[in-house]
Amino acid sequence: MDSSDRIITSTRATSTRVQIDADLSQVVMLRAVAETVALIAGFTVDEVADIRVALDEAATCLILDAVPESQIHCEVTADGFRIRIAVTAVCDSDHPIDTTGFGWHVMHSITDHLAAEHETYDREQGGYPVEIAFTQVRRVH
Repeated sequence: MDSSDRIITSTRATSTRVQIDADLSQVVMLRAVAETVALIAGFTVDEVADIRVALDEAATCLILDAVPESQIHCEVTADGFRIRIAVTAVCDSDHPIDTTGFGWHVMHSITDHLAAEHETYDREQGGYPVEIAFTQVRRVH
């Protein structure tokens, strides 16, 4: 029995929410939470690395356009088969995501599903609510 045979996986979904200041120095917190959840769900180290890269790209994109003094929200949901990560922020512009850029291409290449949604201007929040969500399916070996 090698170490991968001892990983305990669950088919029951687990969901974790994290809120950080819209500051690049805080992305490490999101990365740590997503990495922990993915490892507990049975993802390989290589799969976790892809998840971290995709999360870094999504969070950085939103942080760079977030309204001042705002928060980034991240929800990580995983079961034994897949992980879904949704990162949301209130942004200064209604289209902060360059879907033709290198970052988007990287996220698209290493995830199984990638989507970005934005809402109309929200006066109360002072910006445009934007979400980037991606799903990574666990490769069963």
